[in-house]
Amino acid sequence: MSKYDADGRIAFVASQKVSKIDIFKVNQDSRGYSHPERIKTIDITEQDKFGFTPFLKTSPDGQEVCFSHKLADAVSSRSAKEPFNMVDIVSVGRMARPNHLEFVENSNGKVVYVSLARVDDNGPGGTASSQIAIIDRSAAAGKRKVVGTFFSHGHEAHGIWTNPTNKLLYIAHEQDELPGTFNAGQTVANAFDVSDPFKPEFIAQIPLGSLNLPSGELRNKKSINLVYVRPGYHGQTG
Repeated sequence: MSKYDADGRIAFVASQKVSKIDIFKVNQDSRGYSHPERIKTIDITEQDKFGFTPFLKTSPDGQEVCFSHKLADAVSSRSAKEPFNMVDIVSVGRMARPNHLEFVENSNGKVVYVSLARVDDNGPGGTASSQIAIIDRSAAAGKRKVVGTFFSHGHEAHGIWTNPTNKLLYIAHEQDELPGTFNAGQTVANAFDVSDPFKPEFIAQIPLGSLNLPSGELRNKKSINLVYVRPGYHGQTG
C-alpha cells in the first residue's frame, strides 16, 4: 500500500510482510512517467513488531502520514517531511484489529476514524457488529487517543471514506450479515451523518446485491474498499 505527500513528489510504501516503511522520490518527468528513487527506509519494529501494516493515508493538510498496524492494534503517524519523525502512536484496543483509517474535518471537529475488524456483541438491535474508533486529532501530538467508538452496523468493517464536504461517511464490510438479521446473507456498505464527527448518526445499510451472469446469479462478496469520487474535485483519489 502506498500514498503520496501533498505535492505528489514523495511516496510512502508500507508492508504487510516486514516492519519497514520505504520512502521514495517520485521524480515525475514531463510525460507523466515516474522515476522512483528510494530516499529512506524506516524500521518501524517499535510500532509494528508483527510486520503487518495494511493501510496508510496522508492527512488533508499533507503534513502527516498515518499508518494502521493491524496485529499491533495501533495507529501511528509520522511527519510527511524529512526526516519523517514520529508524531504519535495510538492504541485502539486489544484485539481490535484496525483495517483502514479516514480523516474527517469540519466546523464541529477534527478526527481520525479507524475501522476495526473485530466483531463485538450487543450491537444495534442486539446483533453483533464491528466498531469504528474515533481519535481526536485536535489534541497535541503525543497526546492523541481514542475518545469514543460507534458501531458500524456490519461485520468486519474495512474500507472507510468521507465525501468532500466531510459530513457523510461510508463504511465497507468484508463479511456477510448474519441469518435472521436485516439484509441477512448480504455484504453491506453503510452510510453515516458525521456533521458532528464525535457523534456519528447512522443513515442507511446498503446491501450490495448480486450480479446476474449467464452462468447464474453471483452474490457480491467482500466489500473491502470504496472510494467517493466527485467529478472535477481534486482529492486523494486523483
